[in-house]
Amino acid sequence: MVSEKHRRLRRELMSRRQGREERKEPEVAQAREQPKAQRKGLDRLYHDHYKALFIVTMGLLLCSLAVIAFTYAQTGDVIHKGVSLSGGITVTVPTDGAPLDVAQVQQLLHARFPDADFAVREVSDLGTQVAVVIEASPPSQEPAALSAFEEGLLDTLDRVSPGVRGRASTEVIGSSLGESFFQQTAKAVLIAFSLMGLVVFIYFGESKAHKALVVVITIAESLLIWFSQGFVTATLAVLLGAVLVVMYVRFSIPSAAVVLAAISTIIFTIAVVDLLHLRISTAGIAAFLMLIGYSVDTDILLSTRVLKRSEGTVYERIVGSVKTGMTMEACTIAAAGVALIFTQSEVIREIMTIILIGLIADIFFTWIQNAGILRVYLEKHGKGADQ
Repeated sequence: MVSEKHRRLRRELMSRRQGREERKEPEVAQAREQPKAQRKGLDRLYHDHYKALFIVTMGLLLCSLAVIAFTYAQTGDVIHKGVSLSGGITVTVPTDGAPLDVAQVQQLLHARFPDADFAVREVSDLGTQVAVVIEASPPSQEPAALSAFEEGLLDTLDRVSPGVRGRASTEVIGSSLGESFFQQTAKAVLIAFSLMGLVVFIYFGESKAHKALVVVITIAESLLIWFSQGFVTATLAVLLGAVLVVMYVRFSIPSAAVVLAAISTIIFTIAVVDLLHLRISTAGIAAFLMLIGYSVDTDILLSTRVLKRSEGTVYERIVGSVKTGMTMEACTIAAAGVALIFTQSEVIREIMTIILIGLIADIFFTWIQNAGILRVYLEKHGKGADQ
């Protein structure tokens, strides 16, 4: 039996505790309002208007998809393929101190072969032209047609620079070989996305059963993508991909946010490349694969800081990850910019251009899009930015 004295002491303790909580609530509210009032400029915009910024990033994604769709309607491909992916002829002509007029060469080639697709560029060393590279895709990719086209191309170049046959180096790639390269590299990108999503889900997912199921589905998805040869296997791969998307959204919003940010970065980069009419070779596809890694690094940094750590408020952890991630990206952007300025290799120039565009895109899709999704996710679980 509890004595009357004990009951009275318990009532007094509960009354004191309730009083402390009532006095503490205004202090907590004031502490939450004070940082909000002190925030200015970008800090206030980033803290208070993250949902509007998220809508802006989604608008960028939709515009990028529209650009890619327009490119596909115009060319039949989502990117402007180089010779290594579409098939054709590449002719490299050393100038040997006698510079060629690139515009004149392109004009003569278009006049001689109006149905062919040409890209003429110069290779320079410290501002001095050392060679001219002509990439040409003739209407017919048959071996006999390619041989005749090569002869006509060299004859036309010989008019501009006599003796070009003895100096020029020619590389011929058939359409079937180029198409095979493109299919293999496209499959590699899709499999990279699938495995990347798997790693993220394993790290941020909560249920072991769901993780095991995602592992099985992802392995099956990757095998179907790689060995896809017809409509049936392609349809099965699409269906499994849809199942994975549903599982990410249903069982791990942070994983879905990371995958969405990486996909958005790649799509935006492809759209900008299409707008610049850059011809993508196999080296460009390798750059997109590297870009997936760069994007996922910053996304995982953000998600880990926000979800796995407890020190500071949610907003403080987001800002801390922004500082660290932006420092990483600034260093990589600086290195890519230096390589882009000083390199004389077209392969390196293509890779660095794609990485530079992708890193700039990653700033928006990681620190605005992904951060916004995480804040909404935590708010739904009862934890605001200042908690």
